[in-house]
Amino acid sequence: MATRPRLALIVIARNEEELIADCLRSASLCDEIVVVDSFSTDRTVEIARCLGARVYQREFPGYIAQKQFALEQATADWVLSLDADEQLTHGLRQEIDTVINSAQPADGYEIRRVLYHLGHYYARGIYPDFHLRLFRRQGAGFGGIEPHARAVINGRVRRLSAPMLHFSYADVADHVATMNRLTTQSAAQAHYQFLTPLRMFTNPAWRFFNFYVLRGGFLDGTSGLYAAMAAGFYVFLKYAKLYERKLKERRALPQSWPPGSRSKNQTPARHRTGL
Repeated sequence: MATRPRLALIVIARNEEELIADCLRSASLCDEIVVVDSFSTDRTVEIARCLGARVYQREFPGYIAQKQFALEQATADWVLSLDADEQLTHGLRQEIDTVINSAQPADGYEIRRVLYHLGHYYARGIYPDFHLRLFRRQGAGFGGIEPHARAVINGRVRRLSAPMLHFSYADVADHVATMNRLTTQSAAQAHYQFLTPLRMFTNPAWRFFNFYVLRGGFLDGTSGLYAAMAAGFYVFLKYAKLYERKLKERRALPQSWPPGSRSKNQTPARHRTGL
């Protein structure tokens, strides 16, 4: 009789006491739980340990490196990678159990996320949000461009039909704060190009049109309109911060002007022309 393959859950977290328990409980089929915590100041570590997790505390070097470290601590045959604000549905648990115990499983499986925000589940095509989250541990790793880490494997990848739930934002303020943080990281990795100022207008407009019209956001009423506008705003912020970085590099301003340090003919930086 063949031995049942073991499954490990890996999660990175910081100050996720409100969500970590539901995340770990939703993955009850896992034989091993690895949580890598970035020195939370709330009860995240305590809760994770009470639910059977092996917790490692480590400074946060970035999403890719932190998830790679979590992967390296796992020992099971298969790995399920979740964020602390994600949860498996009942149907997804059953589907995962079925595929990893099948005679010829693929090497990895993409799972669709359904976002829950402002009392609404975005289950339509506005978020065709598939991510490779279930995969064989051997030969797997994490790559991507910060802040977007993604699993990388060699082999066949298929898609599961059941979704997982994504409880990403507590409210609008949290959503805006998250966009601000992620676009800062994204802009830091991007390169300024000649068309960047134009893309600051065209790309957000396309993202809005894509989400609201092509992906059917209008079918979700006001919720769809909000999601499309937020998606466009995210893109605008990224390009605006990239443009801002370019201006700062050109000006090469000091942090402050000490009294008397400017000559009579020197124009304050904010009034300089010809840039």
